[in-house]
Amino acid sequence: MTERLENLAHVLVNPSKKATLKEAMPTKEWRSTVNAAEYARQVSEVFVLPETCLKIKEIIDSHVSDIDEIAELIQFDPVLSSRLLKLANSALYSFPQQVDSVEKAVLLLGENQVYNLVVAYGAAEAFATIDPKVIQLDRFWEQSIYCGLLAKYLGGKANLNPKDPVYLTGLLHNLGELVIIEVNPNAARKCQLGMTEQHPWQQQQQVLGFTYADCSAELLRCWQLPHRLVSPLLHLHQPELSQGIRVNLVIHIAACCAISLINRELYPLKNMLDMQLVAQAGLTEQQMQEAMDFALLEGMAILSLLNPNLFTVL
Repeated sequence: MTERLENLAHVLVNPSKKATLKEAMPTKEWRSTVNAAEYARQVSEVFVLPETCLKIKEIIDSHVSDIDEIAELIQFDPVLSSRLLKLANSALYSFPQQVDSVEKAVLLLGENQVYNLVVAYGAAEAFATIDPKVIQLDRFWEQSIYCGLLAKYLGGKANLNPKDPVYLTGLLHNLGELVIIEVNPNAARKCQLGMTEQHPWQQQQQVLGFTYADCSAELLRCWQLPHRLVSPLLHLHQPELSQGIRVNLVIHIAACCAISLINRELYPLKNMLDMQLVAQAGLTEQQMQEAMDFALLEGMAILSLLNPNLFTVL
């Protein structure tokens, strides 16, 4: 364990990677023959999870994790430590006493919640340098967090396996948009919400030949995240190909609801979602509304954990 921890002190950062990627970019728009996997591979060595996150992910994925070792690793990263403590002391959990140490936070939250926070934090850090002229990152993460919270709530109502990482899948489902913004910002602008009456994924398919979710799945594969986290994204906007797999339906429903929450006027939910799919997932319209209320209530607190510069932390 000591050797693994000491390795963190020797992480080398190559600041030239971003410039190298930019220099390698073509000067004109890429042809539609460039597929989602190629986009993801192009950025996978630049947009990487921070070393602390990779180490913690490795420990938890090994299924022989040690709570003390996880806590000690987290303490190597002051920002991650701070956000873990804020999460543990937030209204999301309402523990009876203040959580005042990383060790106690890891113990109380459990591996799944710590894993969710670590990967979410890592993803936010990986894309922190995205050009704000092309996208409003606060709006991007707001929609992503809504999707994660909706998936979590609806997954519970649909009696999904608690081990299905629906929250994290929902949270990361749209990372492909950030990949396209980095590689081909002109194409990304054409795919922006509000520029067309088509569903967003239809516009993405028309412009790119694939959807942001397809690119997200490829990036998460590059990051070696678990298959059960990635698989619902493979046909996210083609629920007819989900073969009735409820976890896939829940993620699709959550993604549609999240888009509607961000822009109700352009994308009213009744136009976004086939209610037969809702019934097929074992859900009701009332549960859908409850899920959206839950996401709106809790979303800002989660967003402040990913980027405290955007909102006041609870």
